[in-house]
Amino acid sequence: MANKKILVVDDSESFQETIKDILTLADFDVVTALNGREGLDKVYKENPDLIILDCMMPEMDGYEVVKAMRTDPILSNKSVIMLTGKDSEYDEIKGLALGIDDYIVKPFNPSLLIARINATLERKTQSINANPLTLLSGNIVIKAETEKRMVSNIPFAMMYIDLTNFKSFNDRYGFQRGDEIIKSTSNILIRCVKEYGKKGDFIGHIGGDDFIVLTTPERYTGIAENIIRMFDETVRSFYDKEDLNKGFIIAPDRNNNIHQIPIMTISIAVIDTEHTQIIHYGQITEIAAELKKLAKQQNGSAFVVDRRSQ
Repeated sequence: MANKKILVVDDSESFQETIKDILTLADFDVVTALNGREGLDKVYKENPDLIILDCMMPEMDGYEVVKAMRTDPILSNKSVIMLTGKDSEYDEIKGLALGIDDYIVKPFNPSLLIARINATLERKTQSINANPLTLLSGNIVIKAETEKRMVSNIPFAMMYIDLTNFKSFNDRYGFQRGDEIIKSTSNILIRCVKEYGKKGDFIGHIGGDDFIVLTTPERYTGIAENIIRMFDETVRSFYDKEDLNKGFIIAPDRNNNIHQIPIMTISIAVIDTEHTQIIHYGQITEIAAELKKLAKQQNGSAFVVDRRSQ
């Protein structure tokens, strides 16, 4: 499985480096930010599994960062450990009220930090319906978010996202590189929904290489086009040079027959409830499955939209 990614947000470069050294030795991937605004931006761009956040920073402090995250459905599941130089009960209560997962007072023992991080990640996965690899919401929350939009009678669009030839890639390169593709795809979805969607949009991870985005009818085209662009730009970096030069990998099917499998693509099925009448949740998932088959029949990455009228 891909290493967990930790974002460290602190206005002290020397303290950042200290934490980065500790976490790197513990086999975490580490990214850093020097202030709250940069940190919030990197939460969207880097999609970390956990954020270590200093509570006192100029411009935008740690509490403001957490508040912004907890009001965004895309980021609401993110784990946060708050750091402070103050041994203040008030600071701890304030942070916990905003939904932080843990609180550590500086200075701290490195082994304590690692133990708290591992415990927080494990607890988060167990306590929420989230995919353990991407920490995006799973099927229970996906269904609830979809039904909430259905009963509101406000038109919305469901985007069903799937990778074509992922299983063959997994068979050829192994599960670790397959996990890296899944994490990369979730990063792309978060960035595109943040940049081309609107507040209140939702991203879920059904499992494996299947994802859901819920957005508004006027936004899905921009989101889909940019997901495809970014995926096609990045997917080739996961292949060996030899396979890229050939333009395919060699992989067996279920009957052990050998095939030439093209470079992976991404398929997006869109159901727009402005044009498609949806009565129950099962109906929208059935239509999405049908559209996904059509999208996979296209040459290269593609998105298709349900055109049946009400």
